[in-house]
Amino acid sequence: MALEDRVRLRIEQLVDESHRLSVGNENGQMVDERRRGECSAWITSAQNVVHILCPQDSSSYRQKADAIASKEWGYVIHEGVAELGAVLRSLLVDAKAGMLASVADQARAEAFDDFLDHANAYLVDSRKNEAGVIAGVVFEDTVRRICRKQSIAEKDVQLDQLISALASNGTLSGVKAKRARGAAHVRTKASHAQWDEFDRSDVEATIALSRELIASHLDA
Repeated sequence: MALEDRVRLRIEQLVDESHRLSVGNENGQMVDERRRGECSAWITSAQNVVHILCPQDSSSYRQKADAIASKEWGYVIHEGVAELGAVLRSLLVDAKAGMLASVADQARAEAFDDFLDHANAYLVDSRKNEAGVIAGVVFEDTVRRICRKQSIAEKDVQLDQLISALASNGTLSGVKAKRARGAAHVRTKASHAQWDEFDRSDVEATIALSRELIASHLDA
């Protein structure tokens, strides 16, 4: 399941749970200790989802969620659940309109950057083989995600074919397509433990191109 689908499913689950947890007793209170604990945990989970979808502090959704989560609700904590549940419902509408795909790309870009940092660290330690494996995986995943954004079918399609498709539609220039085929070579050889088929400079080039593609197409 894609990241955006998992996030959407989690929001829908939280909204469903909010209907049960936002109901107080006949006096409009939540006196049961266990239920108050559930409400508190729900608010934390809901706030976390909002933070994932809205990484900027300036986001009105994030500011509203933080205000609700930081409030001392006491015996009316179910009202906090109701308020934050309404925020999630509005956020879900915006997310379904396209926000989630962008968030997924940014999250993937951050993860890829971390992996590429690890690959660089391996190069510093003269561990070219390990660096090649990591860099190759990140490169292929990046290309496949770019293809999905371009509505290019990528499942069960060879990496070289995807590079050709991206070159054909103008996403990759001729020069970058040539560099991409070099990176694909590293990916193939590293995945088959053919260590003598690529060298340190090939891995460095793969890392550099992957960073360029991430910055241009995912981290936006």
